[in-house]
Amino acid sequence: MDGVSIVFDEMIGRRTRVGDLAEQQTSTHAKAASALDSGQWAAAAKYAEFMVDEADVCFRLYRQWIADLKAFLRASGIDGDEVERADAAILEKCALPDGSPFDAHRHWDRFRGEVHEFVALSYRETAADAHVMLDRLTETWRQTHDRDVDHIYGLMSEVQDRLGGQGIADMYQKLLLPLFAWRYDKFDIDKNPWDEALNTLVLVCIEAARGHLFGPGRRGEVELVEHEDRFVLRFDPCGSGGRVVRGDEIEGTPSRMEPPYGWSVSEEPASWNHYTKVVCLYCAHCIVLMEEMPMDRFGYPVRAIDPPIYSADPSSNNQKCQYTMYKDPTAVPVEIYERVGRRKPSEFGSSHFDSPTLPDADSFGLPGKG
Repeated sequence: MDGVSIVFDEMIGRRTRVGDLAEQQTSTHAKAASALDSGQWAAAAKYAEFMVDEADVCFRLYRQWIADLKAFLRASGIDGDEVERADAAILEKCALPDGSPFDAHRHWDRFRGEVHEFVALSYRETAADAHVMLDRLTETWRQTHDRDVDHIYGLMSEVQDRLGGQGIADMYQKLLLPLFAWRYDKFDIDKNPWDEALNTLVLVCIEAARGHLFGPGRRGEVELVEHEDRFVLRFDPCGSGGRVVRGDEIEGTPSRMEPPYGWSVSEEPASWNHYTKVVCLYCAHCIVLMEEMPMDRFGYPVRAIDPPIYSADPSSNNQKCQYTMYKDPTAVPVEIYERVGRRKPSEFGSSHFDSPTLPDADSFGLPGKG
């Protein structure tokens, strides 16, 4: 037995790592490295292969988002050629560290190839070379992921610059309904008991942190604190919006609101930014997706979000992102509702709300059920 606990999870419809909360907080990169050090060659290979599972969730989702953002701009009256020119200018700013153009599919193929090389090195029991390859494949995925985020953020900035805050609100309805149907609709207490759903909610959050390579050194680490009534997860940094706000410490590039990027943050107080200016446009998707949409469909947020706030002073941008998940979804404090312009209801579960029908979650090409 190699001790690897990767199983098919029925609720999320795909493979996942299992283990207690302390085990879950350890990045899959660290698990593979530890397996190499202890001579567990098959385990190291399996963990590296599972890094592809974790990354695939992000990669496939970003393919949808990039296509949908460009389609939204065109549907909003922006000339198609102008959308393509804007997109090309954004991609120019996403060049690789050596200055070469970024191609997401080519870089994804490189990542997959390096995973295969790592697996081969593991089975040859060449630990030193395998460690080098493990760091290389993780860095290739980081470069791929982060440039997809930059691409998305540049397009979101185009939406705000051309269509204003209402454009962002409308854009998020287009962008996020597929993701909500795929990942979060299952957390309706009329569909699944909360004592079971909460475990999955925490699990997929930590798993996402690993896939997005959260935490110091961008290895996929997360800080988890359990309280009597809630779980609190902090990201230092979040590998997507948090990096956009801070800048890229690994590559030495600035906040994406600064030159040479110069992309926008929220400019108008609205429910999707907690009525707070200068919230990163990417970070705001968590507010819409995990607070507003579930409140409107089954009466409570699946997570309460505290995003970082951008400042022109770089020393002020090192805030941690934070998610809070309540053990009793009906006990979420009133102020969490008020900051998105809602009132806390007296009844909970989708049967008490008249919400529009969600799209078919199986039609998006995303892995499993979320």
